Amino acid sequence: MQSCLPMKSLLRRPQLRAAFVPGDPRGGYYNDLTHVSQAVDGPERGLEQMRALTADRRTANPIVIAQLGLGAWQRRAEDARWLAVVREGVAWLSRERDESGVIRYEFALPHTFPLEAGWTSAMAQGEAASLFVRAADALAAPELLEEARRAVAPLLDPASPLVAETDEGPVLQEYPTDPPSHVLNGWIFALWGLYDVARSSDHEQSAAAFERGADAVAARLPRYSTGFGWSRYDLYPHAIRHVASPFYHRLHIEQLRALAELAPRPAFLAHADAWEAGLGNPAVRAMALTRKVAFRVINPRRESL
Repeated sequence: MQSCLPMKSLLRRPQLRAAFVPGDPRGGYYNDLTHVSQAVDGPERGLEQMRALTADRRTANPIVIAQLGLGAWQRRAEDARWLAVVREGVAWLSRERDESGVIRYEFALPHTFPLEAGWTSAMAQGEAASLFVRAADALAAPELLEEARRAVAPLLDPASPLVAETDEGPVLQEYPTDPPSHVLNGWIFALWGLYDVARSSDHEQSAAAFERGADAVAARLPRYSTGFGWSRYDLYPHAIRHVASPFYHRLHIEQLRALAELAPRPAFLAHADAWEAGLGNPAVRAMALTRKVAFRVINPRRESL
């Protein structure tokens, strides 16, 4: 399991941008997740897929479940039956959270970062919150706004393993490793959850945390630059630098462009433009892919536990 978008394919090149209205979570989501559900034929199969994903708690992946729910929410206009998939997803996420709002992984992470079963993810919490906020409106279930606030509670606690304080501000941890991994895409997904809770329920603590987080992203973006027009996936002290794959590099660009609409900072578009130039340079792409392959040779995927 890798962060962000499951079922990804560089050959398929899924659309990463989506239409949204800044300030109104009901007006769209910041990333196009409809392709997560396009692997199935229609909402009935989508519901079957959601039920399969949630059938065994030991293997259930909260990020994948939240993303399928968000993708189904994005497709509700084409067929209202997709809302059944949304309903199934939010029911599982709300049922599986603990009293502190945390939704845990019951399997060890099978690659890249050393995490044993029972770990938590800021990205999972943020995306669950984003789904709860949208489902509250789409399903006429305002009680889900409280579920959204519970989901972001671990992102507001300085003592949480999901919050790593730095000189530039707090970094939300997709993978709560020691030392912190500081995965960029997961951090931004988590911030979007804070933004959605702040905007949907005037939650001042979430609003303040989002703004601090946006400032921290802007200040720390140079750390994610490789120096040749490409981005790093994380800042964990691997044996060799972990550059982003072409898919995640594209995702970083689109995340920064979306983030610039929610919280304008000059650094967001400046880095997005520089990284897009690298993406369009065949020599830079080839160099990045070579470095990514070298990283995976040194850090091979392990068997899932």
